[in-house]
Amino acid sequence: MTPDKMPNHRNPESHSQVTLLKATNSSGHSAAAQRNAGRQRIIIAILVFLSAFGVRLLVWQNKRTEVPQVQTRVAENYKHLARLLQQNGLTSLCDASSTTSNPDLLGHPPGYSILLALIHRVAGETDVAPQLFQIICDSLAAVMILLIAMELLPFGVGPPPQAGFPHWSPGIIAGLMAAFAPQFSWNSILLLPDTLAALPILVGIYLITRARQRPRWSTFLAAGALIGVSSWFRANALLLAPFLALLMPIGLPRGLRLKVGLPLIAGACLTIAPLTIRNAVVFGHFIPVSLGAGQTLLEGIADYDETRSLGLADTDMGLIKQEAETHKRPDYALTLFGPDAIQRDKQRLARGFAIIRAHPIWFFTVMIRRAGSMWRLERVPLITNTNASGIWTTLAVLVVGGIQKLFITAIILPLVVAGLIRLALGGQGRVLAILLAVPVYYFCVQSVLHTEYRYVLIIHYFLFVIAATAIHRIGCVLRQRFRASRARRHA
Repeated sequence: MTPDKMPNHRNPESHSQVTLLKATNSSGHSAAAQRNAGRQRIIIAILVFLSAFGVRLLVWQNKRTEVPQVQTRVAENYKHLARLLQQNGLTSLCDASSTTSNPDLLGHPPGYSILLALIHRVAGETDVAPQLFQIICDSLAAVMILLIAMELLPFGVGPPPQAGFPHWSPGIIAGLMAAFAPQFSWNSILLLPDTLAALPILVGIYLITRARQRPRWSTFLAAGALIGVSSWFRANALLLAPFLALLMPIGLPRGLRLKVGLPLIAGACLTIAPLTIRNAVVFGHFIPVSLGAGQTLLEGIADYDETRSLGLADTDMGLIKQEAETHKRPDYALTLFGPDAIQRDKQRLARGFAIIRAHPIWFFTVMIRRAGSMWRLERVPLITNTNASGIWTTLAVLVVGGIQKLFITAIILPLVVAGLIRLALGGQGRVLAILLAVPVYYFCVQSVLHTEYRYVLIIHYFLFVIAATAIHRIGCVLRQRFRASRARRHA
């Protein structure tokens, strides 16, 4: 046998070259697949953003005349502080003698008013520019929940799909649900900070999901800082970082559980600290973000006191009227905080805690009932043909309006429950822990206080991901049955 006809196993050098060539080709195919997957992900993200943006623009065009009628006093309070910031400058927040530091404006964090002041300085005092900014941010929130679902559930629940099966289906479903949900699109056009407060939290959770494989303390620090940014818009997320530091490690590998807590909390503290320091300098008291805990505690108790046996008022006006009569201070009835603002809020907290100590079991049932109410979807105004002009606008209203009618508790909640069961039985405990971390925080913390649906909008982003796994599974079953039926017909 001549050398050129000898089998490969007798030529070690040739065998090594073939092995190296195969490895190089495999590496090249892997890199190409990753690039292709990255391009697909970008395209899908753009499509979800455009869908969300288009839906919100349509809702804004259809419902903008109704916006000024919603939470008028609260919206005007934000605008009033924004005007003062324009007049007196941002540094006036740290000036105790400035009208910007009126204690009656301490009922909300200043982040939204600062944003309004910046937008008004560029675009003038108009509602359109803030609404457009909020629409963009809320559209990005739909993209973020898409990316979170892609990271956690790239193929749904179970083994990777076979060739030809659509990848990232649960993520696409969750992103489109967030894009079309009327609860998000409606709240995004209100002159309130609720949807803006959701985006930093979603970005923070996305960073955490990305860091599961390659953990870095800087990533968790950034995630904590983003949660702190959310607190500049709404104080509801104030304790979210330490809560996640305790709960989130369940969803991470064992070696990471001691490394996420400290940077997560540190990031949130660093972001919130300027507010706390400002309040200490200007008002001389420890106020982490804003006042209002006492007010929402009392009104939250009153919400469930059907017999009014506790003597509490369930509205702001009723509360300040009671305080004016009790303390014989007519000026107390003029503002929610105003004179003696910090002392009044402390007294409200003390009164609320006294009631809780006297009725602990009853209050625990209140928390359970309030947490249960958070699972329901808010009933919001749906778009109609009343303001539609032109055939294409009318068609868009019909299509989007028809889809949005599906976002009711009777449809979405069973899907969420089915998704929870599917994830639990599918061995996705860590994924479930990450998806439920933020909702569980609000179930536990926000259930203590007076709650409106807009306060807990953030939890439905994560519940939509869970529902998407159920929808994905239903789609898989229907697809398999369709293929089996077609195969029988052709047999």
